[in-house]
Amino acid sequence: MGVEKEIIVALEFGTSAIRGIAGKKKPDGTIQILAIEQERANDAIQRGVIYNIDKTTLAITSIVQRINERLNAKVSRAYVGVSGQSLHSASNFISRGLEMKVKITPELVDNLMDNNRATEYTDSQILDVVPQEYIVGNRPIADPVGIQSDQIEARFINVIAKNALLENIHKCMRMAGIEIADLFISPMTLADALLSDSEKRSGCAMIDFGAGTTSVTVYNGNILRHLVVIPLGGNNITNDIATSQQMEFEEAETLKRKYGIAYVAAESDNPQMLPISNDRTLSENDLQYIIGARQEEIIMNVWNQIKNVSDRLLSGIVITGGAAQLQDIPEAIKHFTQFQKVKMAKSLITTAEVAPGVIAPQGISIDTLIAMLAKGNTNCVEEIDGQPIIDGSEETLSEVDENGELAAENEQTSPEESIVNKKPKKPLLDRFVNLMQDMFVEKDDEQESK
Repeated sequence: MGVEKEIIVALEFGTSAIRGIAGKKKPDGTIQILAIEQERANDAIQRGVIYNIDKTTLAITSIVQRINERLNAKVSRAYVGVSGQSLHSASNFISRGLEMKVKITPELVDNLMDNNRATEYTDSQILDVVPQEYIVGNRPIADPVGIQSDQIEARFINVIAKNALLENIHKCMRMAGIEIADLFISPMTLADALLSDSEKRSGCAMIDFGAGTTSVTVYNGNILRHLVVIPLGGNNITNDIATSQQMEFEEAETLKRKYGIAYVAAESDNPQMLPISNDRTLSENDLQYIIGARQEEIIMNVWNQIKNVSDRLLSGIVITGGAAQLQDIPEAIKHFTQFQKVKMAKSLITTAEVAPGVIAPQGISIDTLIAMLAKGNTNCVEEIDGQPIIDGSEETLSEVDENGELAAENEQTSPEESIVNKKPKKPLLDRFVNLMQDMFVEKDDEQESK
């Protein structure tokens, strides 16, 4: 299968849902999105961390099965995005004294990197290492190879996460029968797809407002300087509304999306009375107060992570994420932090097009999923009994809009047309049971062959 025919599959484990995407890269670099599926995950994942293995496995199985049906293929592997509240960066320094002045070699630099990777963290492991600089003769330098010195210090940023976070991901994927093609660090992958080289070079902080977490990545000199995932997100705001007004989470979420504002300068003298459940009403002022209080907490937690380097953020703060769709988020950040260089993220650097009939859930951003497609380079699907894979080559595609959501053309497909164009699906539990049975049958066959 040639490069242009390779189909890449990626999975993202979010607090509100587990999402899967399949697509391929065209020769011109455009991404064709061939399938997007999701399963609710409120009772399986919290703040990006899997805590219910069985329900998460069931959701993965369902998503993959629907992608299989869409492509007329079998997904055998997938790229997985890693986030979660334990994901963060940590600075580390490795020094080496030499017996005499010698020329620093690539082997010495590699040895410093190996020593850094051997650093142990309690109940955690290193996912990635970003070299910062080397101190040679009291001078910071990016590349020390060829310089003579009797002392060198290497400075690194280690991106680490709890062992349990990774173990549960591997366990669920193994139980679902899907190989992990690679693990991508979601905030860094998204930053690579959203931020320009100029923004990274001059300094910027990207804030990804999610449902259960808020990720902060800081760049300067075209290098990652800091990464942290804060265990607060849009769901906290929704929960505050639901708890204070004694309503269901879904109703509170709808209320937030329809009327919510991140920051209001002054209360209205004649507030609108909003209808809520049980023939009650809620003052618009009261709703904005609830939202504003929690939004301020989230923003100030973010600001505590970046305020010490704010003078180096010449490109300012870049905002993205599903929870960033709340009205007036930039104004809220400017007000609470007094930092004025705040902007919404532009469209992805990579252009994405969507095949007809592919409809993403409304109100979410698929930017991270598309970023993983762009970074992936391994074919993830296999043909079924020699049948051609449906890859969208002959379909007319529509573009993803600047908010990372599918263009309006796809929304014109009626529910009836979607049902006609899709194969009938077995109930979710039946599909999971059948999968488990197939796995046991395969094991029995292997034992008999032995």
